[in-house]
Amino acid sequence: MNLKPLMLAAFFAAALPAAQAADVKMVDGIAAVANNDVITYRDLNQAVARARQSLPKGSNVSDAELRRQVLGQLINQSLVVQAGQRNNVGATDAEIDEALAHNAQSNKTTVAALYAQAAKQGISRNALRRNIAQSIISQKVQQQAVMQHARVSDEEVDAFINRAAQQGVTLPEGEPVRQYRARHILLRADSDNAAAAAESSIRKIYSQARSGTDFATLAREYSQDGSAAAGGDLGWFADGQMVPQFEDAVHRLRPGQVSAPVRSQFGWHVIKLEEVRDAGTPEERQRNAVRQYLAEQKAQQASTDLLRQLHESAFIDIRTPS
Repeated sequence: MNLKPLMLAAFFAAALPAAQAADVKMVDGIAAVANNDVITYRDLNQAVARARQSLPKGSNVSDAELRRQVLGQLINQSLVVQAGQRNNVGATDAEIDEALAHNAQSNKTTVAALYAQAAKQGISRNALRRNIAQSIISQKVQQQAVMQHARVSDEEVDAFINRAAQQGVTLPEGEPVRQYRARHILLRADSDNAAAAAESSIRKIYSQARSGTDFATLAREYSQDGSAAAGGDLGWFADGQMVPQFEDAVHRLRPGQVSAPVRSQFGWHVIKLEEVRDAGTPEERQRNAVRQYLAEQKAQQASTDLLRQLHESAFIDIRTPS
């Protein structure tokens, strides 16, 4: 399982044609309607062209099948974004700026040059930022669903290993992995105003934690994450399973230390590192491999369940042949 943000370059590339379509929805033909959002033929045609270009050589996917799959992806993206907006999940100006800066750095150019490139394609600055924001919102909603449901307990690992032994299944040995066990307190912040208020509150909580107040008690009282009931305990995790800002903070801590407030796309965190270990023995490596496998299965199921729930309550009208 990888809970890091989607590659900024990828959703930036998707935002360019989407932003162009956003300015022509009133005159472009309608391919589908998803609740209160419209997917135009231009949206669809440009997405199909990108998908065709990215297919592996030798792929034998018909135009009709590719078009059907891409339209389904566009509908899913729209439903996820709308779900985020209904739950006040947003993208701050700082997050959009960060996405632009990251893409500019990856392409060895400047943010100004990116805006200029978009303008040459008839895409306004606001339209580009709006659609990057939608990609960030979609990313947040999916990551929240995964983080809430993809944690794997030691008991689940034990049960999987026991079943494999009973069935005569040989499990992979796995590779040595540095693992961390941490607690955190999260105050959600989905807008600039909310972020300012959350930052003020999290600094007060941080002061209490540094003064010796029990961290688990503070987490149960203040944290807005699903781990609050467990005193903020996130269990064991390896690099690549948390968002970069969270991981960077953990890497700077020694066991028993509490981090200064950390900002991520979920809000403001205070983190306490409990333990660090290298899963280096054969048993530890195998358990880590099993844990990673189960986490990936849970992440996939969480994403599937999210889309199923959104589709069950959605109005979808497909106006293009599938």
